[in-house]
Amino acid sequence: MRYRITHRTSYSYLSPVHESFNEIRLQPVSDGRQTCLGFDLVISPPTTVITYRDYYGNAVHDFGVPYLHDHLTIDATSDVITFAAAEEPLTGPRDTEQDTSPRLASLVTDAVLADEYAEYLGSSAYVTLDPAVEELARSLVALDSDTAAYAFMLRIGEYIHRHFTYQVGVTTVQSRVAEVIAGGKGVCQDFAHLFIAVCRGVGVPARYVSGYLGDVTESEASHAWAEAYIPPYGWVSIDPTVGGPCTGRHVKVGVGRDYADVAILRGTYRGGAEAALTVRVSGATLNDTQGLAGARGLGTVAGRGTLIQYQTLGAMQQFQRSGAMATMTQTMGDMTQTLGFFPSAMRGQRDEEDIPRQQPQQQQQ
Repeated sequence: MRYRITHRTSYSYLSPVHESFNEIRLQPVSDGRQTCLGFDLVISPPTTVITYRDYYGNAVHDFGVPYLHDHLTIDATSDVITFAAAEEPLTGPRDTEQDTSPRLASLVTDAVLADEYAEYLGSSAYVTLDPAVEELARSLVALDSDTAAYAFMLRIGEYIHRHFTYQVGVTTVQSRVAEVIAGGKGVCQDFAHLFIAVCRGVGVPARYVSGYLGDVTESEASHAWAEAYIPPYGWVSIDPTVGGPCTGRHVKVGVGRDYADVAILRGTYRGGAEAALTVRVSGATLNDTQGLAGARGLGTVAGRGTLIQYQTLGAMQQFQRSGAMATMTQTMGDMTQTLGFFPSAMRGQRDEEDIPRQQPQQQQQ
């Protein structure tokens, strides 16, 4: 399947803010299950963007807007092909193939596996292995204690899909697993965390996946699911929101222990204004001709050069007009860049309001 996905994040401020420093994770991965043919990133106000890979291999775009601004808009456009049909599983055995995964009891006692994937077995910021999780995990194992590991992953996904109600607004981006179990409702971010918690509760390594459903034409959020490490298939993708394996519809952006590791945008700013967040995600299914033609236009920032590093004349002119520009030199490997920035104390900003504030985060639905 081939998709064109656009993701717009807009922040508006009641009064101008400054010293906004942000990192985003919006670029789809390229691996054995999908290829990102191109990625465009346009930020307003214009600024410098630096790209790097984080600990988990996710593409991160880092930028700052040091001067006064009353809005921040981030437009990301991705052209992606997944190596499966819309209803065909991306991982694990196909419908006609036999499940060759080990027995669950054998997998969870594998000391080598536990050591190699230890970071995906314990509690993390959003996933805590509390008594409610342990009780749910035991009850699912008891349904068939001799089950194959992959079959058990499907069982968890089906259980969450059947017993928890999808409902927007009952949880927040900060909700933890215990709250979801107690309330019985949530969105894809919550269900992914719950799936991960149950896996870890029985001793199976599991991680969070941030991404999109490529064929969803309009949405106010991106999507999320989970992966569990099951030999001989490797990382198996399960979407508990739909209650089954991930298919060619699923476009992966990043992975981590939970949402905290793959937050779409994380940032701070200075100023007394509160931020209002709006998000719009849209997807379109492309045929081969459309996809190849569209890919030629991707990989740049609005025609202003390469994505990894750019600086616009308008931004520099705005720095110069301020009359309050200092200099900062930034070095990354062999690349050295000099940037302008405002000092923390700025005209027009009262000291008591000039404190760092967190940008509102996006909940994945």
